Amino acid sequence: MVWRHTLLLVSLSICASARAEVVDVLEAPLGGRPIPLGEGRVSCGGDTGGWDIEAHGQRAKPPSDDASVGAVIELKVAPSQAACTESETYVHLITIDRLPAFDLASVLFSPDEGRLDVEGARLKGAVVAWKSGTNSGFDTCRDPFTERAVEKCTWGVAKGASADLSVTTFQWYPRGARVEANAIFFDAQGKRLPPETFSLVPARVLLTRLVPADASVDLATGQGEVPLVHPEAVGSAECAPLSCEMSDNKLLVRGASSLVNTVDVKLRLIPHVYMMRKDALDTQPTVRMSVNHCPMALVSGPPIRNNDDAKVVLKLDGSCARDPSTLRFAMRDQPLKVLQIQPDQGSTYVLVQIGRVGGDTISISAFRGDVESIAIASAFAQLRSAPQVRASLSLAHDANLGFIPNNRWTTVNVSPAGEHQYFALLPIEGVYRSREQHDKPALIKAEPHAAGLTVLHFGLRSDRLPAGLDSVDLAIVEDPLQRATAEANIPAPIEGTDDIAPLVEFMCGGGDEKLQRIEIGVTAYLDYALRDTCRVVFHRERLSPESGTQKLQFEVDVLKPDGTARGDAHVGEVVTLRAGNEPRYAWIKGITDPFDRVRVRVAHITDENHYIGGDELRTGQPAAQWSAVLGAGRVRLYGTSTIPTGLYRFGDKDSSGVLSLNFGVISRFAYLDKEGREFPLALETGVLVFGVANSYSTTNQNLRQVGVVFGLGFAVPIANRGQVSQASINVHAWGEVNVMRETKSRDIDRLGFIFGPSISIGNVGTGF
Repeated sequence: MVWRHTLLLVSLSICASARAEVVDVLEAPLGGRPIPLGEGRVSCGGDTGGWDIEAHGQRAKPPSDDASVGAVIELKVAPSQAACTESETYVHLITIDRLPAFDLASVLFSPDEGRLDVEGARLKGAVVAWKSGTNSGFDTCRDPFTERAVEKCTWGVAKGASADLSVTTFQWYPRGARVEANAIFFDAQGKRLPPETFSLVPARVLLTRLVPADASVDLATGQGEVPLVHPEAVGSAECAPLSCEMSDNKLLVRGASSLVNTVDVKLRLIPHVYMMRKDALDTQPTVRMSVNHCPMALVSGPPIRNNDDAKVVLKLDGSCARDPSTLRFAMRDQPLKVLQIQPDQGSTYVLVQIGRVGGDTISISAFRGDVESIAIASAFAQLRSAPQVRASLSLAHDANLGFIPNNRWTTVNVSPAGEHQYFALLPIEGVYRSREQHDKPALIKAEPHAAGLTVLHFGLRSDRLPAGLDSVDLAIVEDPLQRATAEANIPAPIEGTDDIAPLVEFMCGGGDEKLQRIEIGVTAYLDYALRDTCRVVFHRERLSPESGTQKLQFEVDVLKPDGTARGDAHVGEVVTLRAGNEPRYAWIKGITDPFDRVRVRVAHITDENHYIGGDELRTGQPAAQWSAVLGAGRVRLYGTSTIPTGLYRFGDKDSSGVLSLNFGVISRFAYLDKEGREFPLALETGVLVFGVANSYSTTNQNLRQVGVVFGLGFAVPIANRGQVSQASINVHAWGEVNVMRETKSRDIDRLGFIFGPSISIGNVGTGF
C-alpha cells in the first residue's frame, strides 16, 4: 500500500538512530544498479534484506521485489573485513520506488483551490511536500489517470497558500523514501542525486480571485483601502479615474469620490501568476468595485437566497449614521423597504426587507436625495441557500416524539443554523404556540382544537446583532417533516408521590361508619359490617390534563377464607380516565362470608401506541395492589356433625373398649387469628351415639350408648375452610356421661374418658 511505504517527515532534520554516531541513509530505486557504501567502507555481512553485496563488500545492489519498497535495512560496515569485529559503524539501506518523471512545463499551482496538478510518468505513490511560510504538509498521488498516453495527478495543498513561489516551495519524493538530513539518494544508474533534483517549481500559478466578493472602496475620508486576497501576486495597479498604489500589501485608493460611484481596478500580476477568466488566463485582470461615501457593512450574515421573508441588517458609520432617515436603499435599482432603524454606540443599524432574491451575490446601495443621485455607500454579500432545519420533539419519556402534544409543553430540539446564527421556533396561529426559554430549547404546544398535519416554522436569527435586532427573523424556514397534533398520554403515578395525591384509592366505610382508606401493599383487617361500603375511587379531579388519557387495567377478586376465588365477584376490565371535576367509583361486590379477602389490582395498560414510553411499562405486575380482610371477630362458636371412628372409651370394666362407629353433633368454641383461621385446639361439647355397630367391652358388654361429651379437640380443616360445608379431621379428648346406663351403685359408673379421631362436616355458628 502507498501509505505503508511512505514515511515523509514534516521536518528535514530528524534523527535516524539512537546511536551517538550519525548513520548514513542510502536510498536507491527498486532494481537499480549497485551503489557505493561509502569511502573506506565494506560490508560486514548479516541480514541484507534482499540487497546484494558486490565489489568485495564495497557496493550494494537494491532488490527487485516491490514488497521491499520502504523497508529499512541496518548494515554493519568497517574499513576492512578484519575490522568488522570491533566496528560500531552502520549504514541504513532503503529501497525506494522507481523515480517518477515530471513534465515541469505542466506543473500548475492553484492556491485558491488548494491543488497542484502535474503531468508525467510513474506518478503513482509519488509524494509532494509543500511549505508556505510557517505552514507545511504533504500529499501522495494515489489515483493518477492517463490521458493521451500521459499520466496526470493532483496533489492537495493548503488553501490560501502564498502565490509567491519564493515563499511557497515544493519537493517531490518517490514512494518509500525517508526524508532525513543525512539521506543520500541514488538514481537507477547508481549515481548520486543532488538535493535540487527533488525541487518542483510550478510553471504557472492560477488564481481564481484577487479581491473579496463584497469588496468596495470607502472614500469617506478621501482615502480607502482595498484588501487583496493575494497581495503578493500583485505587482502594480491602476484605478482610473482615481489614483491608487500598493502599500504594505494593501491597495490604497485616493480621489474625489463625489464624482464617481464605481472604479475599475486594473491589477498587474507578477511573472508566472495568472488570473482564471473562464477558459482564458489573464495577467492584467480588471476588477470593478463600488465607491462608498460612507462606511456601510452587512452585519447579519450571508443573506438567504429565494426566501420571501429574507431580511438583512446594515451597519452605517460616519456621517451617514447621524441622519439615516434621509437615506434610501436599493438593490439592483429596486427600492428596499426599511423596517427598523436603531442607533447603537455611535453606529446606526438599519433592517431592510430584501424578499426573494436569486443569483449568487447581492449589492445594496444607500442613496441620499432623488433617484439620479450617486450612491454614497454600498455593501456586497454572497447569497446562500437557506440552511436545512431539522427538529425533534422530546419529552422526558420519549426522545423523539412523532406528534405535537396539545395538552402539555414539549421541548423542541433544532439543528444548528450556522456560525453566530440560530433557529427560533415561530408560532402558527390556530395550530400551535411557542415559548422561548433563556439558554434552553424552545417549547411547543398545539392548540386544543387543531387537527390535521403541520410543519414547524423557524426564524433564522443572528446572535451578533445588538439587542432589539437579535430577535429579528432574517428568513423563515420550515422543517419539511409534517406532524399531527394529538394528546400526549403519560402514565400518571397511581400511588401518588410526596407532592401528588393518589390517583386511585381503595376505601371502606363512610356515613355512620368511620371512613377507612386502605394503603397500597398493606393488608387491612376490617369489620365484616363494612362489606357493603367498600369501593375503589378513581380520582379524575386529581389527574392533570398534561398527563392525558389514562388506560388502566382494573381487577378485583374476592377470596374465600380457604383462598379460593368467588367467581361471581371477579372484575377485570379496562378503565379509561380523563381529567374531570368528579371522581368515579367502582363498588366491591361478592363479600358474602366473614373473613372474605378483597384484592384490588390496578396497572397501566402496556400499550406503546397509547402511552408515550408505553414499551417501558412493567408487564405482568400491577402498579398498585390493595388487600383487605372483612371479619374482625377473634373467637367463633359453631356446631358441626362428627363421625368418629376408632374411639376408645376408658371407664369401668363393663364400659371400656373400642367404639368402632359413632355419630353425633358437637359445638366448638375456637380462637381465630386475624385472617379468620381457626386455632387447631378448641373447647368442645356435644351429644353423640357411641358404639353403633360391633362395639363391646372387655367383659363382652355392648357399648352402644348415648353420651354427653365435653373436653378438647384438635381440628385440621381439609376442605371449605370457614364455610358451612367445612370438612375437618379431628382428634378428641373428652369426658363423657352415659345418659342411657342405669347403675345401682354410684353415679360415677356413668362417667368415662374418650380419646380418638373423627371426621366432622359443617361449620354453623357465629364469630364475636
